[in-house]
Amino acid sequence: MTERMEEKKTTIATEAEMEKLFGSFRDVLSNQAFFLQILDDLPFGCYIMHPDQKVIYWNQEAERLIGYTPGEVVGKRCGELHLACSFVGGGEIPMPSCPAIAAYRSGRVQSMKMFMRRKAGDNLMIRNTMIPLRDEDGNVRNLVALFFPVTEDPYDEERMRDVYEVATRDPLTCLPGRRYMESCIDEEIERYRRTGHPFAVMFTDVDRFHDVNNGYGHRAGDELLREFGHRLRNFGRRTDRFCRWGGDEFVGILQLKSSEDIRGLAERFLQLSESTEIVLEGEKISCMAAIGITVVREDDDRESVIARADRYMFRAKGENSTRVVTDEDFL
Repeated sequence: MTERMEEKKTTIATEAEMEKLFGSFRDVLSNQAFFLQILDDLPFGCYIMHPDQKVIYWNQEAERLIGYTPGEVVGKRCGELHLACSFVGGGEIPMPSCPAIAAYRSGRVQSMKMFMRRKAGDNLMIRNTMIPLRDEDGNVRNLVALFFPVTEDPYDEERMRDVYEVATRDPLTCLPGRRYMESCIDEEIERYRRTGHPFAVMFTDVDRFHDVNNGYGHRAGDELLREFGHRLRNFGRRTDRFCRWGGDEFVGILQLKSSEDIRGLAERFLQLSESTEIVLEGEKISCMAAIGITVVREDDDRESVIARADRYMFRAKGENSTRVVTDEDFL
């Protein structure tokens, strides 16, 4: 029976990828409300169990796929739920072959293609993956299960990226975080080397942000960052990506048809920053951003392209009349 279990060599994600993803989840565990929002936003069925198989969480997609509400599932053990998990080739899955038991005992990600019985009585073929969630001492505290119908879109790199984006999202601006953007830049550089298709990296910060915090308070600063993040989300094309890099800094990946597109993008971002403002107690507080944009080069890696965009941004901060600096300014 054990050969039916897939450990590490799954087609959906490597163990390292899962550890990377759920390492991000552990980073936000201290904010329980935000963590539950992340889980509810996942494009997978998701449930969390204690090692004794008692379910403590059941997300919206799990309810949609299987039919049971959280109220019908939470607090019960798997054996009490009549899910009748069975092998694809036939036969009920015995306890020793259960992916949850195997994940808990081995401390490693376990994945299995299986049938799960819906509330309506029919069986749904799913890919079910169990991820041990450890505490700071390395002990398995909970098991997180992700599952999706195998008849729907395959669990490929794009789907994994969607989950990772949600996992690293910044709660203030609702933009992805730095770690997500770093992985995206790595992917774009690899694609550029294969295809020659150019892209640009934008580095920007809200200029004189500390003056806003000191003059109007941190509430005003947070509102200004939230508004700027909102405008970035609405500004970008479907192929562009933005993140909150940290503090008052933001980074974006901009897809280009040619390297000459960079100047038009720079002007659009300048207009975006100049139009960002909030009203606090009847007073308008405006946003002024310094922006650096650079096109990827053949010898670039992630660190070099980000460092160059960062350097351009600092040059923009030092010039009173120019708020955007691009590669063209160094020709």
